[in-house]
Amino acid sequence: MTLTAEALDLAITHWRTVLGPKAVITDPDRLRTRRLNTSEYPERELYALLRPGSLDDVRQIIAVARATGAPLHPVSSGRNWGFGSALPVRGPVALVDLAGMNSIIGVDESLHYAVIEPGVLQGQLSDHLIAHGSRLKLNVTGSGRDTSIVGNALDRGAGNLGPRIDDVLGLEAVLGNGSVVRTGLWHLSDDPPHGHYYPPGIGPDLRGLFVQSSFGIVTKMIVRLHRLTELLEITCEATEPQLPGFIDALRLAHDDAVLNGNIRITDGTDQNIRFFHASGDSRWRAQTTVRGTRAMRAEAERELIRRLTPLVHRVECFDTERDRAKARTAEEQHYLQARLNLANGIPSDRSLKTIAASSGRPVSAEGERRLAPDLDQDRELPGFLCANVALPFTGEHVARCAATVASAARQANVQVSRSFAMLAPTAASGFFPLYFDRRDTTQVERAHSFKEQVLRSLEDIHIYPMRMDIDGMTPFLDRHPSDFWDTTAALKATLDPQGVISPGRYSPAPAPTPTLDTDTDPPVFQTLLIPDTVGTNQDDPQP
Repeated sequence: MTLTAEALDLAITHWRTVLGPKAVITDPDRLRTRRLNTSEYPERELYALLRPGSLDDVRQIIAVARATGAPLHPVSSGRNWGFGSALPVRGPVALVDLAGMNSIIGVDESLHYAVIEPGVLQGQLSDHLIAHGSRLKLNVTGSGRDTSIVGNALDRGAGNLGPRIDDVLGLEAVLGNGSVVRTGLWHLSDDPPHGHYYPPGIGPDLRGLFVQSSFGIVTKMIVRLHRLTELLEITCEATEPQLPGFIDALRLAHDDAVLNGNIRITDGTDQNIRFFHASGDSRWRAQTTVRGTRAMRAEAERELIRRLTPLVHRVECFDTERDRAKARTAEEQHYLQARLNLANGIPSDRSLKTIAASSGRPVSAEGERRLAPDLDQDRELPGFLCANVALPFTGEHVARCAATVASAARQANVQVSRSFAMLAPTAASGFFPLYFDRRDTTQVERAHSFKEQVLRSLEDIHIYPMRMDIDGMTPFLDRHPSDFWDTTAALKATLDPQGVISPGRYSPAPAPTPTLDTDTDPPVFQTLLIPDTVGTNQDDPQP
């Protein structure tokens, strides 16, 4: 459906009425900065930037969009680096920036959860827990402190402790049809913890509706927190021929409950996201943890050394209660501390600082805090692109996947690193980042060509994307028509009948319900707007 100039003007006028003029930005220069992205995906047209400050503001935004047919694209922080940053699958859209909705509503120390708004960042929640003396921690990613929790989880991002979607206990969302939905028991009681302790609730478990979808805008999340405990860290080094055997041994150890932490494996070639010391030869490195009593950790250590030593080049263990980091070299202490920080729920901007330094821009701690938004906007910093897939968690499949990626990189003449992590006892993720000079069109084209080719090569061996970038969604859906996508489109038509939420995002484009004619039927338009909440965001929200 074509968005007419008249409909667009009407939408912007009504958004300014219900949000306040400062929360509706149409300045071309400010919109241009939001179109820039570190991966150099082609820019999409943005006709407005909307900055809600409350649930009612989001309801008003959607009501106007429904009435005018003006498409929306919500973002938490907009730092979906490598997959499109803040950009939609297709434009034009109004970008709904939820950064101003950044309240930590509550933390339950007994049941281990927090209730947060979509603008809350992982560094913010981590700082909050530390400042309040909490014995809980967040499952953080290796990305920057300013990575969103809600947006990352809903796109199936992974943290140090495993998939973040496993930590989603409840959601509040405004559907594209205007309804406000709370999942689980939350819709029965807003009195903590009575609506928060049992995520599935009664009837269908609706949490999955909002994961990699475009049915509505999430306005609150109940996120699981984890206990801070002493831990045993196990790291291994293995050669390429040893890779299948030691992965199967790690999986079996997890199945046998010898280890209970997440498993991460990397080829160690990423110079910007580094958690191990560099070595002169090509070796794979694995890292995992065991939590439990001191006796449990000691027994697990003995059993893991017994199992892994014959299969790998080296096994090392570090117990946070028993061992001293100062017994290691300064470089080893540095990387160990970085790994332990992530294990203890403390995110950092160290990878962003390294990226800046690689372009000749070392930054201070103060400057480091300013780097995050500039990663998209500063084209002198290296570009970042990645492919992310899911595969069976067996040594054979991981080795085959790693070899396929390496072969595609050689053919494309690019340098790419390969990392794998356990998603579940049966599944692993594969994450393959590469860097390039954003100012060099040849390097940009080569990087994007590699990304497309490696995903097609993996698809040929039945390894499919876990997360998809904004250029890849439509071609993938076109290649794989099925009842699954038809059902997704049917849900979209019901929950977002005007098709105004993130058109094309993980969904075929349905034929939307005709837009209401607001000129000939103004009373109908008025019924879509929510009374008594006009101007709830008259002041500038937090940047």
